[in-house]
Amino acid sequence: MCLIGIASLIVYVFFFPYKTETGEKGLYGITTLYRWLPYFDFMLFGAWIGMKRSKIKVKPMLDGILFIISLFLFYVVQYEAKKDVSIATYQIVTLIPLIGIVFYFYKLCNINVLKKIYNKQLGHSVIMTISGLCLESYLIQSCIFTDKLNFIFPFNLPIIIFCILIVSFICKVFSRFFIQTFKEEPYKWKDLVKAY
Repeated sequence: MCLIGIASLIVYVFFFPYKTETGEKGLYGITTLYRWLPYFDFMLFGAWIGMKRSKIKVKPMLDGILFIISLFLFYVVQYEAKKDVSIATYQIVTLIPLIGIVFYFYKLCNINVLKKIYNKQLGHSVIMTISGLCLESYLIQSCIFTDKLNFIFPFNLPIIIFCILIVSFICKVFSRFFIQTFKEEPYKWKDLVKAY
């Protein structure tokens, strides 16, 4: 993980096309291949957290405060970079609070209240269904985002989220269908529409 971070920093310093592209799109909207270095680093960070989860101590109050601070720092830098394009290339520093957001959010998800919700059948089903649609929702969300419903703000947000989840589920059903098509076993029709 450390090597990916170092490689990411070296590429950042010497990879000038990234710096000129960052402006309006921001670090997280760029189309250069640079973005995959930090993304991969975060995947490794998640694996590391998974391996060390028994040693990670949850302190809800402290973790909540550090999560809010990380979130605040992340968005302050993003906001300032959008206002002043000359500092947009320094959005790389948002990777540090972003690590804090990921880590402290993980810790907050392990507080007893949330564990109890997860262990109930309804809570478990909702969480597993939505988390099972992450890839599909990431892939199709740009096709569904619209500003045509802005006149009913903030009610447009749950409507758009609901639409994304429905279309994501349809994509998941199609992907399961295609997977089963190329298998030699007969179709398992109930598996196509399983929530998770």
